[in-house]
Amino acid sequence: MGVVDKHSLLESFSVGRGVVKPSRKLYIIEPGNVRRVFEALIEKFGYGGFYLSTIVGTDLRDEGRIRLDYYIVLLPEEETVVLRTFIPRENPVIDSLVDILPGALSGECETHDLLGVVFRGNPFLKRGFFAPRDVVEKGEYPLRKDSGV
Repeated sequence: MGVVDKHSLLESFSVGRGVVKPSRKLYIIEPGNVRRVFEALIEKFGYGGFYLSTIVGTDLRDEGRIRLDYYIVLLPEEETVVLRTFIPRENPVIDSLVDILPGALSGECETHDLLGVVFRGNPFLKRGFFAPRDVVEKGEYPLRKDSGV
């Protein structure tokens, strides 16, 4: 099964598509389906068919949302694609991937510590791993546009 099959699977969950520099395919996914996409990838292609490279969170303060980009490398082609979802800024909660993809740990922990996103089901989330102690003590999230950090 090749990259075409992987793209078909991603498209089946997608509510929008686009391209991100440098020519990476972008699939917009509803937040409630992000975990389902990864479960489907694992089921159909196994752990050797892809890997999660990183998770990038962006505060979209003026829109009242936080954007989460999951960078996935499709194997063996080594093509990077991006799954994008949006969660509310005031209640930034999404299902964790850590129990099915242990490699998601660092991305989830960093995004939690710096943006305040709660990855439901991740027992390892804590403050102060990436953010300085004084920022944590103030209850601020340094990558939020209104943090003052």
